[in-house]
Amino acid sequence: MSGAEDALLGAVTRAGQSVLASLPLTGGTFGASGALAVSATELWLSQPQLLGGPAVASVARGEVRRAVARRARFGGYVLDLQLDGRRVRLTTRASGADVEAFLAVLGVVRD
Repeated sequence: MSGAEDALLGAVTRAGQSVLASLPLTGGTFGASGALAVSATELWLSQPQLLGGPAVASVARGEVRRAVARRARFGGYVLDLQLDGRRVRLTTRASGADVEAFLAVLGVVRD
């Protein structure tokens, strides 16, 4: 488990929630890793910072309008999320089965 995943698990736990599904992320600052997780009420993101520990943020699951996964050119998957009008793209090296399981738990419109 990476530092970003540890920070994410800690933040979700401190909020009194449990992680239902998670994915490791790649391609952050200087190629560092991050993590994405789903709890009962929120979608959580942990990403590295240049200085200090990972930054953790969350949005209500109701703000996630759409989620699409497509194969990345050099392996892994690109997740394209629409969050109340904002578009966020994240990359993961997780398997196709793990990505599908994550999106199923997230439970939003998929293309």
